[in-house]
Amino acid sequence: MGTTATPLYQQIYDDLKAAIKGGTYKNGDRIPSEAELSQSYGVSRITVRRAIEDLCSDGFLVKMQGRGTFVGTRHISRQLSRTRDISTFTRMCQEIGARPGARVIDRQITPGRPDELEFFGLAEGALMLLVRRVRSADGLPVCDERVILPYEWAPDLLTEPLEDASMFDAIERMLERRPDHHTAWTINAVKATTEQAQLLEVSAGDPLIYSVADYVGADEKPVCIGRDYFVGGRYEIDL
Repeated sequence: MGTTATPLYQQIYDDLKAAIKGGTYKNGDRIPSEAELSQSYGVSRITVRRAIEDLCSDGFLVKMQGRGTFVGTRHISRQLSRTRDISTFTRMCQEIGARPGARVIDRQITPGRPDELEFFGLAEGALMLLVRRVRSADGLPVCDERVILPYEWAPDLLTEPLEDASMFDAIERMLERRPDHHTAWTINAVKATTEQAQLLEVSAGDPLIYSVADYVGADEKPVCIGRDYFVGGRYEIDL
């Protein structure tokens, strides 16, 4: 490799990432071994290992004990634009040919927070239903999803089968209206808690993208609030 200010492991990281995103290595493909990459690049295996570990942490590669290192699930990508239209997790998976999954973690009834009561137009003391799930793409955890709406609107969501199911479809069945667009959408960078690290198969303190959206129907009436934590290395926002 030529002389450059970029660290050697970063060059290997960038080369492999470009090969994955460009289709040279496809989802499920085994990449060359550390020894093969070390010889190819003329660097130590320690340098190669650093690049591989970073690619695994960022969701591009997955190590399988005794089998090698393979290309992980493709990144979920969302186009960020001025439109208020929404892109559901299921749709984003379909766009990259990945299998969407959902595992229910918790369902609880909680007192409405001031911002929730204001959005839904409810009086103080109203109760909210919170449904929390881990969303996955091809089996790889991508998002800690939390959907909130008034309990009195959809009490059956407490028992509705929501494993590997569309939350918006379930809400539509119960409310007879569907989230159509958001009136507010904010994004922040946060760190994974110890609990989230276990659920999302990352390390505590790893970066997450925290997305909060207020969803309304086509009639502009409030439907639900989404508070989602996406694994930074497995979810991209294109500007």
